[in-house]
This record gives sequence, C-alpha cells and structure tokens, in this order.
Amino acid sequence: MDGLRTPALLGAVLVVVVGCAQPREESGSGTTGTDGRVGEVVLHNAVVEAPADGSWWPGDDAVVRLTLLTGADRPDWLLGVRTDSAARVELMADRDCDGTSERVDHIRLPAGGAAAPEPGGVDTAHHLRIVDFTREVPAGTTVPLTFTFAEAGQTTLDVPVKTGGDGDVSPPATCTPGPSPTTGTTPATSSTRPATVLRGRVVDGVEPGCLVLSTDRGQFLLLGGDEEVLRAGAEVVVEGTVRPGQATTCQQGTPFAVDEARTAPTR
Repeated sequence: MDGLRTPALLGAVLVVVVGCAQPREESGSGTTGTDGRVGEVVLHNAVVEAPADGSWWPGDDAVVRLTLLTGADRPDWLLGVRTDSAARVELMADRDCDGTSERVDHIRLPAGGAAAPEPGGVDTAHHLRIVDFTREVPAGTTVPLTFTFAEAGQTTLDVPVKTGGDGDVSPPATCTPGPSPTTGTTPATSSTRPATVLRGRVVDGVEPGCLVLSTDRGQFLLLGGDEEVLRAGAEVVVEGTVRPGQATTCQQGTPFAVDEARTAPTR
C-alpha cells in the first residue's frame, strides 16, 4: 500500500484492501464484494447482481457494481473490461443525470478521488454490464474480470455473483448535477461529451509518414500530437477525438485527432 496519496480520502477503502481480489462481507442480503488494486487505483466492493433463478445462463446479461478510486496526483481512466465468461463487458454511465444509463468509452477517475465525470459535468452513476454470458454462472461463484486503466495498467479480479435468488442489486450511485465550466451553476447537457482516451502501442502505418495506435479497441490513425512522444514502438496514452469520416492520405486505422499524448506508465 506504500505510495498511495490522499490518505484521508482513501483510508476507509484501504482498511478492507488486504491485497488484490480479497473478498469482504457486506451487511445485509449475503452480499460479498471483492476489493483490489493496481498501481494507485483501488477497486472496491465489486459484485455481480444476483440471478433471479439461481444462475446466469448463456445469453443472459448482468450488472456489475463497484467503486473506483485513484490516489494519484493526475486523473486516470477505466478504458475497458473483458472476461472469458461472456461476449463482452460494457462501461455504462448516466451522463445526462436523467436516470437512463448509456454505453460510454471510458470512466474517469479524478486525481485523488472516486470515479466522476469530466470537469464541469455531473456526478455520474456508473456501472458495468456483462453482455451475453457464454456459460452457466451460478450465484455464489465468481466471474473473472480484467480491468484496463490508462495510467495504472491492468488487473484481474474474480468478482463474486450475489446470492439470494431474488435478482436484487444495490442501487446505483446518486447522480447529482455539477457546475458548468462556463456559468459555474448550470448542469452539463447531453451535448457535452468528454474526450476519448486510448492506450496502446504506436506502429508505422502502411503509407510513409503515417503513425497508427494499436489498442484493444482496434487501430487508430494518429493525427497531430507530440512527435517526441508519438514514435513507432512507444507505449502511449492519448486524449482526443475519434473522427471516422475525416479524409486522410493514410488508409490504415480510424482517424483520431490527438489533443494530448504522453508516455504510458510501465505496467
């Protein structure tokens, strides 16, 4: 646990984080959550909702609740989650604070705090959705989930499935309007969208002078950015905008306009 900053903020979480993938008992309804850590990111009380009939079956979808925090002095982003027990895992958030969750590209963890929206946005209720189980998963067993963070890297947790048989699940985090970056009082609207964050390895494109970022989400053609950082062979984190319709002379990868690029921390 050495090196974790903001002890006052994270102290309540750290007392239950004995090591990666350590289960903890929650009060009420037999809930067991899993805690873990990678770098300076803490994953707290991760749990899959209870199946109504005692098991999740092939083709079923399920919600995963958890709390994410970072003690680092710069933000981090959850970029994706995967499992070998289902077709995919989606990141979900109520970005408009209207009670309806939508799929998002990433979940932001502000420096020294819990997962939150972009600056000037809203306090967003977030969760994960396991889509299309490929095997039976009984209540009381676990589902392996691999989390990828832009700064902290990867970690895998065996996340328990709630028991109880009534399909109950903890309510999502409260969605509270936050200040607008322009007025300081107006909540963000649906037109406000955060930049996309990607992590991957830079490779030379097929055409001369073209650089492509190879990621878990596919290949992206890098447009702009710091040439000292964006060089072939470098592992990097980039922030910017995906521009699938932009015309370029490079034919490999989805165009991605880079706003910021930096060398990725060692995993």
